[in-house]
Formats: sequence, C-alpha cells, structure tokens
Amino acid sequence: MGTLAMASSRLSTVAAEDPSRFGVQLYVLRALLAKDFDGTLAKVAAVGIKNVEFAGFYGRSAKEVRTSLSNSGLTASGAHCLLATMSDDEVRRMIDFCHEIGMPYMIAAVPSIKPGTSSGGKAASGNPFEHIELEDWRWSAERFNTIGARVRDAGMRFAYHNHNIEAQKYGDIVAFDEVLRLTDPAVVASEFDVGNFIAGGGDPYPYLEKYRHRFELAHVKEWVTAFTPTITGKFPKYAPFGQGTTDWKKLLDALRKAGVKEIFIEQDGTSSGDELGAVRQAYQFLLQL
Repeated sequence: MGTLAMASSRLSTVAAEDPSRFGVQLYVLRALLAKDFDGTLAKVAAVGIKNVEFAGFYGRSAKEVRTSLSNSGLTASGAHCLLATMSDDEVRRMIDFCHEIGMPYMIAAVPSIKPGTSSGGKAASGNPFEHIELEDWRWSAERFNTIGARVRDAGMRFAYHNHNIEAQKYGDIVAFDEVLRLTDPAVVASEFDVGNFIAGGGDPYPYLEKYRHRFELAHVKEWVTAFTPTITGKFPKYAPFGQGTTDWKKLLDALRKAGVKEIFIEQDGTSSGDELGAVRQAYQFLLQL
C-alpha cells in the first residue's frame, strides 16, 4: 500500500504539472484556421491545451488576435514571425504587432540565404532547404543577434527554431553547432525542434546536455519507425505519438533537465487528414506520461 501511495503521489504530481508545459504550434492547423479562425481556436481549447504558438495571423490585426485568444481562453506563447532577411522596418512592425498581442517569444523558424549570394550553386529561390552554405548560417546568426537585441528591448525574447538542415556538416563543422556558437544567449534563445533534428540524422541528447538553458522552448513530433534521415524539404512520414521511434520518457526528462519551459506539439501531415485529432491524440499521450 505504501508503494501504491508513492506511485499515486508521483502520478498526481505529473498530472498537475504537465498541462501547463504542453502546447501546440498552430501551423499544423493552418487549413482549419484559414477557414474558421475563432472556431479552430475554440476546438484547440476544448482539447485541454492552453498555450499556442502562431505561424501566421491570417490577415487579422493584433487586437483581433488578442480578442480571439481571450474568447477561447488560450495564451499565445510566441509566433514564428521573423526572418533574418527582414528589413529593420519589417522587424519593427512585427515587434509592435506581437507586443500588442502580449506574447513573450518571437521566433525565427528558419535560417536565411545571405542576400546577394545566390550564385555558386546556391538556390536562386533563396530556399535554404535547396542549398545553404556555411556563410549563410554565419550571416543568419549575426542577424539573429541584432534582431534579438531589438526584441529584448521591447520586453520580449527572441528564439531560433531549427529544422533538419541544421544537422548537415561542412567539413568538421555541424551547422547547428555554428549557430549556437555565434548567437548570443543574452538575446537569442533556442526553440529545439527535436523531431526535426532527428529527421536530419542528428542526436538531440548531447545538445540538451551541453547547452542546458539555451533551449527554452521545444517542438516534439513522432516519425514512423523506420526512415532515412534527410536534409531536404522532404521529411519522413509522421506517426501517432507513441507509435514511432521516440523514447518519450527519456526525451521529456532530458528536456526538463535542459531547462525547457514549454513543449509544443507539431504533428503535421497525418495520413487521415485529421490534424486536430492528431493534436488531441498527441496531447493525451503526453499527459499519460
């Protein structure tokens, strides 16, 4: 009975803590949001999720977004809304927009190709998933420091979110290592998309151990059991949480020890097309852990 009581106590502690740590990146619900913004936010809240991260505002003003969040009982933790290639004026307008909504984080989702360097085998489109050089990573890191300082001065926090391409190497240099080396922790946090890094063939655990407290936010997803790592825009297939490759207890423990404050579900491209159902399944699975 004593063992059962201890186990019950541990489970109760987890149940009380976990809901506030788990949110959803709304990019996965983009089709639904485009059709019914307020209705979709209400459905997210009905799942039990409280924290969301935006990836687009669907033509709405900051005041309208803030009202929609209030009506649904949701909180915007941040948004994927910045790029290294943005002009200073564009950055300023986006800072003002996010500040009015009241979100604590502003995030750059991808690196950028350094302007004026699209020759030499680089993608003319400027798409980093087609081709990106080490100098582009370095230029993006420098730009993130500049943008991050402006975001800090506005009372928010800038973060950089990775994909799979951060796992690629240039000789002995791993792109992700270079970004972490060159960005200033005082103005640039990291949103570690663990699933993306694994998709590129990277191992997230040494990073979570080495760069504790650099990773303030995280994205989690589940891939099918067997896949070939890729550093292109073509990602592996998604699997329902708990039915793929992830050791979830190990991962959540590592994220907690690294100081990650919030964890966002980003379960996109489901075989059934039921993205909201996939988010619900992922959220309920995480709570059971």
